[in-house]
Amino acid sequence: MEQADAPEACPDDPRARHLEETSRFALAALDQAAALSDFSMSMMALEGPEPILELCLQRVEGLLPFRAVGIMLVDEADSSFRLATASPAEARRELQALADASVERGLFAFALREKRAVLDPPGPGGPKRLLHVLTTASRTRGMFLALVEEPAPELSEVTLTILSILLGNTAQALESCFLHRRIREMNRELEEKLDRLADSEMDLKAVNDNQDRLIRAKTRELQEAMARLEQEVGQRKKAEALLESLNQRLEAKVEVRTRALFRKVAEMEAANQQLKQLERLKSGFLSSVSHELRTPLTSIMGFARLIARDFERYFRPPDGHPSDAKARRLLRNLEIVEKESERLTRLINDVLDLTRIESGKMPWRDEPLSLSEVIADAVMAVEGRIDNRPHVHLRLELPRNLPDAVGDRDRILQVLINLLDNALKFTEEGYVLVEAGMDESGMLLICVEDTGPGVSEEEAEKIFDKFHQHSHKDTLKDKPKGTGLGLAICRHIVARHGGRIWVDPPREGQGSVFCFNLPVHRPGRVPAA
Repeated sequence: MEQADAPEACPDDPRARHLEETSRFALAALDQAAALSDFSMSMMALEGPEPILELCLQRVEGLLPFRAVGIMLVDEADSSFRLATASPAEARRELQALADASVERGLFAFALREKRAVLDPPGPGGPKRLLHVLTTASRTRGMFLALVEEPAPELSEVTLTILSILLGNTAQALESCFLHRRIREMNRELEEKLDRLADSEMDLKAVNDNQDRLIRAKTRELQEAMARLEQEVGQRKKAEALLESLNQRLEAKVEVRTRALFRKVAEMEAANQQLKQLERLKSGFLSSVSHELRTPLTSIMGFARLIARDFERYFRPPDGHPSDAKARRLLRNLEIVEKESERLTRLINDVLDLTRIESGKMPWRDEPLSLSEVIADAVMAVEGRIDNRPHVHLRLELPRNLPDAVGDRDRILQVLINLLDNALKFTEEGYVLVEAGMDESGMLLICVEDTGPGVSEEEAEKIFDKFHQHSHKDTLKDKPKGTGLGLAICRHIVARHGGRIWVDPPREGQGSVFCFNLPVHRPGRVPAA
């Protein structure tokens, strides 16, 4: 039975077209495979990663119609991947976005593990994406990224195998480039060490020669020193005999002086006990007298205010009356009585405070406190004196986030009021400035500056002493004298809180700046009792 002849292929037959396309693709793949040997030799002849990457992209673009290709290299410093080259250059941003998206979706890590071409299906309206790791047997060198034109041709196993071989050769070339560069660096370092070693040998020889000369010179010096030492030993023995005699006489004198010193110590101890007893008596006397004086002073001030009010309401004649001048004089006298009583009360309070502080009987209520609020309270307390100074302006310069201090709120307020009161007392015109911040040691710093007559260098040394008052000429004219205890009390209060109070370098005639510092409140720390 005869077999029927096979039908001839028609040019429009799909099978014929498929066979023709397959044949052309196989021939192109064979050409690419034949060119791999030349590609490997060309890679090995190149120096530096840039020409290697450029040649790799040229061959890859000839393999498939990629819309954009790029290669990321591993940074030797931190093992991160960085986009080293892209073709075309304007596709760098799109390829970087492809890498970032692949990392987030885990495709990048998958491609690193698989060590083959990994295709990512295209998104809606997007191109097909391809990733392939560049790796050698020892380490990973980078990652190949590509965007395939749409409609993309079918990627056969042969094409992907050729792509893997190209990228593997590229990774080997990069590895060789890195090793060659490292070898050159090591050779250069070795040559430098050899040069330094040769220089060191010459220096060592010179040092040895110098050491020999130095040893001979030192030997001569040592022999001369031994001769001098023997001479000095003889002199020293004579001096020791003389010193022994002097020591015996000195011990006798010391014994006499020691007995006298013990007598003096006993006398001073007895005197010290007497002084302590007198100090206790003085403190008790001042406390008792101060309390006894405060009660009648309170009555005097109260009755003076009551008499002035009743006189003003019931007995003062109308303006223009012949006795109006005498009535005004009586009211002024009552006002003087009230003010002098207040001044005497302040003096008694200062004496009581100083006595209790020095005797250790002052009660302290330590707590965290807002320094900004304490400064505001001090300003409110001296508002009356500010109103009497129309040409003086009070300014505050406080930072927003001023840390809290730790201490007795009433005593810190007393220090601020005293400094503000002194500044306003001696300032006729200009300003009084209150500043706060942090000093170099990490403590809170508060300063009160004024434009008054200032403080001389001589006054600055003793202005914080007890019962000392500023003696500058013309500054106490028509001004109420203080007690001379305010700054001394301030010094004790600040010192008790672990701070320090001082006046800045004197600027006589240019105003004064009084400052003190306080510790910052540390959360969790228990305030001192």
